[in-house]
Amino acid sequence: MSGRAMDSDDASIADLPWASIFDPANNVRAMGAIQERGFRAATDVVSRFVRMTDRGLGAVGAPSSGTEEDGSAATYPDLGRILTSLQGVVSQLGQSVLGNNNAAPAEAALDLVNSASSGQAELEASVPGPAVTEIWLHNRGPQDMGKVRLRCSDLLAHDGALIESSAIRFEPDVVPMPARSSRGITVEVDVAEHYSPGWYRGTMLAEGHDDVWLPVSLHIAPRSS
Repeated sequence: MSGRAMDSDDASIADLPWASIFDPANNVRAMGAIQERGFRAATDVVSRFVRMTDRGLGAVGAPSSGTEEDGSAATYPDLGRILTSLQGVVSQLGQSVLGNNNAAPAEAALDLVNSASSGQAELEASVPGPAVTEIWLHNRGPQDMGKVRLRCSDLLAHDGALIESSAIRFEPDVVPMPARSSRGITVEVDVAEHYSPGWYRGTMLAEGHDDVWLPVSLHIAPRSS
């Protein structure tokens, strides 16, 4: 085999066939090209989205007129429906945050496991007559809580008028609360002739569960003339 043997002083990394892989300048240029292509692709997607938005959601899925915009709409046939759904969700969240006067009141309930309550026991009556409402007891845990009895305080008006707790009845009076169960209880107040119209308020408790309570309000309507 002829030829001069390679002198270690004359050899360099550039003589190797894979030298370009280790060349920092080549690597920087390659990374720049990749980033540029990615940026162009992202810009194209954003531009298509903006054009579709400018035309309005109604244009999505419409028959193509041969323009670039129509091609974009056909490429994303579900985008309009997705945006419409998102609009509805955002609108509902906004109404929830700002308050919706037409929203149903929260269920009057006592959560015995989580030591929480929701709503309030609201009663309405004329004079004389019964006032009736319903509340719920929830045992969402795995343990049987035995039998639970509700108790209610006297109902007091702002002027000192009083409806004694003995006028308030529960049906059933005692309820069993096995694991993972809910029970509805009827609350009834007999409004006597001598009770004054107005608002009466008190507190409802669950015997054996001193960490839960529920506000109670009774409105006695004025007598009709």
